[in-house]
Amino acid sequence: MSIKINMKLYGNKDKSPLIFLHGLNWTHLIWNSVVKQLKEDYFIITIDLPGHGDSMRLEDYSFSNVANVINEAISDLNLTQKVILIGSSIGASIALTFASIYDTVKTVVLVDGGFFALKEVEGLSWEDIKDSDFPNTALKNKKVFINYMKSDNPTLWNDSIEQAVLDQVKWSTEHQIYQFKISEDDQIQYMKHEWDFDTLTLLKDVKAKIILLVADNNPEDDFLISKINDFQNNYKNSFVYRLHNTDHLIMLDAEEEFIEIIKNHI
Repeated sequence: MSIKINMKLYGNKDKSPLIFLHGLNWTHLIWNSVVKQLKEDYFIITIDLPGHGDSMRLEDYSFSNVANVINEAISDLNLTQKVILIGSSIGASIALTFASIYDTVKTVVLVDGGFFALKEVEGLSWEDIKDSDFPNTALKNKKVFINYMKSDNPTLWNDSIEQAVLDQVKWSTEHQIYQFKISEDDQIQYMKHEWDFDTLTLLKDVKAKIILLVADNNPEDDFLISKINDFQNNYKNSFVYRLHNTDHLIMLDAEEEFIEIIKNHI
């Protein structure tokens, strides 16, 4: 294929294929712990999104183009069964876009993403997103970077998460600092398409079953409730799980519940 996409394969190809798509800045390693628990029962494909990890950059990061590139990559596997797409954050938006284009999808699992556009968040502007920077002080060496990332939820930390965190960055000899593998320009492109994401229009072309997992730490959040209701009202073949006491990376914060939901719907 013309665009190199880094994929890792696990399990038996004769079993149901699960394709995992990570969120912005991450790589396929974010799914490592989940993969270990599912690879005996499914054929698993984890992917570095274009511009991330060991996958090539694109000029066009529209989610439809990213979906086309992913489809071209998995077509080389000659899969005989419909796929289950599991996407986290921006990966969820790409998974939903993929399912709106291709009828090779049986089920889409949206992990805290893909059910509304960033521009719908009250009080958030595009400038807020475009001008936000990761602090350089957190990138000066490996130990500092790990401690910075770990501080968000130290009780959750383990070797698998540390490996995934470190796979986001590479050492720059020129600047004597760690840098994210995905460039700032590419990050902004991804975020712009997430800003303009049009869930309800896409749903008109989706035929797959949809499982939506939402990190819900405030049961009275009117915005979240309205977005979930809009989603369900516009797509009847959907199942919503509102998970409490978890952050955006649900598959890490609530791993056992996440895996149970996956198995129950496949």
